[in-house]
Amino acid sequence: MRYSSITALAAALLIAGCSDPKAASDANFKTALQGWFDEHPVCTTLVAMGEVPIEREARDRIGEKQIDAAVAAGLLSVEPFRAVPRFGTTPVDFKRYTPTDAGKAAIRKDDHGLGSVDICFARRQIESIDNFTEPADMAGIRLSRVAYRYRLADVAPWTGNAAIKAALPAIGQMLARSPAEASDTLILTSKGWQHERSLRK
Repeated sequence: MRYSSITALAAALLIAGCSDPKAASDANFKTALQGWFDEHPVCTTLVAMGEVPIEREARDRIGEKQIDAAVAAGLLSVEPFRAVPRFGTTPVDFKRYTPTDAGKAAIRKDDHGLGSVDICFARRQIESIDNFTEPADMAGIRLSRVAYRYRLADVAPWTGNAAIKAALPAIGQMLARSPAEASDTLILTSKGWQHERSLRK
């Protein structure tokens, strides 16, 4: 009976440890990383500076090839209009590019605070945790550096569009590197482990 009780207690402690979201474990780190990447897709820059919808003077040629590619792929609709520039007095021709229904999931303001407009085309699917550093305190924050393997999943079908391939080669390059390895820092919070970037907002 004593042996059975000890075995049962050990099993209970093991289960409790596995269910503890604050424990440093492959399962918890994989959950934290996947939660972050499910909300933050893989993107590349479409326009270096701008808002959504994108408004540009019709004569502006910077980034025109990339924007036109998004139009060709059915992600943006274009509407011409005339207006007075912010620092001008005479109306000029503009173009307003608005995400289509298909483009609403792809065209977005960047989440890095750089002021760009991104085009998003996939998400990281965590395959495995390779290793992690022993959690340590730094400036009052407990953190661990986690190395992992991932592949790109839910790849948008429009990535195969010829105009997109020509104007945005970074997309093809990232797809070609999948699966891949990476590492990120996770922070221990009152709710468990979270990606460090979740605390920068």
